Amino acid sequence: MLLLTAIGVWIILEPFLKKDNDRPDRSVQENKKSAVDVLLNPKNADMDNSKHIDFKEATVLGIALSINNVGGGVSAGIIGLNAFWVGLLSAVLSYLALWGGNYIAVFFLKWNISKKASVVAGLLLIAIGIEQII
Repeated sequence: MLLLTAIGVWIILEPFLKKDNDRPDRSVQENKKSAVDVLLNPKNADMDNSKHIDFKEATVLGIALSINNVGGGVSAGIIGLNAFWVGLLSAVLSYLALWGGNYIAVFFLKWNISKKASVVAGLLLIAIGIEQII
């Protein structure tokens, strides 16, 4: 509960505390090419800053996302779930989450409330944290 609430507060306060370091210099950006760097900051998947992910960048992003799912796979194996169904369900849920996220992003852009999205996300995390204690 405390962790979710703290993350929610941090997400709400982050835009106000952010400095103008959104655009790193080119030498720093070229060094961020590993899957771990992409996992820590998914924006690093677009290595040439073209706003389009090509095959090489998509491969690095895919590896980073696969690393992200290792914990779920190990947990499913420990409790004896079928690997095929776990993988299929994970793929379907990931696709639905990405599709839903894109739909919500278009909605936010359409109504020009994208600047308030971090506040909404933070409030949702705080609400989930409070709900965990109830």
